[in-house]
Amino acid sequence: MAYDTTEAVAKFLSGFQMKITNRERDTVAPDYYVKYSLTLSKGGKDFSTTFVSDGEPTVTQVFSALADDALTLRKYSTDEFVDKLYAQGVKPSAALRAYDSCKETNLWMQDELYLSGWEIEEISKTLTKYEDEVNTLVEKAASERAARYAYDHPKLPKGFVTIEQLQGDLDLGDLRDEVEDFDFDGDITEAFGETADYKVDDNYHALLTWLPDHTEWLEQAEFDGLLEGCKGDIYKMVQMAQYECFKSDLYDHREDICRYGTLDQLRDMGVYAIRESLADEILNDLSYDEDYAPTDDAKDTIISAIYATFEEKYGEDFADCADNFIQDNDDIAGRVNPCAMSVETVRAVYGMGFDAVFLNDWKKELAECDIDPEAVSVDSEAHDMENGRDGLDGNAPEKDAPEKDDRDAQPPVDTDNR
Repeated sequence: MAYDTTEAVAKFLSGFQMKITNRERDTVAPDYYVKYSLTLSKGGKDFSTTFVSDGEPTVTQVFSALADDALTLRKYSTDEFVDKLYAQGVKPSAALRAYDSCKETNLWMQDELYLSGWEIEEISKTLTKYEDEVNTLVEKAASERAARYAYDHPKLPKGFVTIEQLQGDLDLGDLRDEVEDFDFDGDITEAFGETADYKVDDNYHALLTWLPDHTEWLEQAEFDGLLEGCKGDIYKMVQMAQYECFKSDLYDHREDICRYGTLDQLRDMGVYAIRESLADEILNDLSYDEDYAPTDDAKDTIISAIYATFEEKYGEDFADCADNFIQDNDDIAGRVNPCAMSVETVRAVYGMGFDAVFLNDWKKELAECDIDPEAVSVDSEAHDMENGRDGLDGNAPEKDAPEKDDRDAQPPVDTDNR
């Protein structure tokens, strides 16, 4: 890909997330500069580095410096680099560490970011000439991304948690990225075998590099009879060891993977957020040691909780009406209820309050059951949002602090440089 324009480089850099992990005074000029320890992340790949500056660094500045470091390998051999820094008063040992750091940077850019040498050079040249322009575009893209995230992740009623948060708390093992792409409609154990087979290396060098730290899996593969027919072929033997290792890791995390699949399918049904107590019941009381995700059981648990709440507050007739709507439309979250909500419902509750949305969503059923709308109040934790938004989980404003009112928020508009 060409990176000879500010737009192309900005689009590439806007995909990075940067987290500063530490700040300390620079040892050379402590009165003027700060040494930042930070991590750059893109596509699930992290890279840790340091950056010395007189102000908070940007992704653009950091990547520009890293690109220059990577290009150092093309300009100097190890000896030339050490001699150059030695002439500037740097000890050879420190110069060698710096050169090794440049190697690590180059390896990250080529192996993890899939940048060729000429692409790194092109990015570096563009940033050298137009760093400010690129940074402006990157910041604009970051702002739009934040707006999109805020819209797609509205603030929750008190006592609710998102499906995404619940999934993030699960331990999926070393193959999390692969598990997140599973099709949970089928037999999960079949996906285990397919994934383990897919993850096995074809590269001979990679196989021999992997082996020294994983010899126990070669022994396990032999114990399980997987090496029959391939003894004498070290590469095939290591491949079988890798297969055993990856498959074992998946089975070791089977229950949480099954929980993840159940939550994933609930999300596909439109569930964005769920009451915390109900989430605990779903994740801890259902059986997750089978070959299939117990999504139907989880769905039934939610429907039963909705029915019980409505029956307690409004009587059996209304609970039956609500249950009929949910069953007929196969929709457990599209209409507001104290148990599970879609993202659109959460957004509406934040804007109007729980009771107002409830009256609007269920007015037909309320009328059929001769329930006075003026007396309606589910009296749930979600009702903390009524007459204000103090009940927003983790987002209660200070009493005297001005509050940004984003009840009329609209989806942000995408631009071409993201």
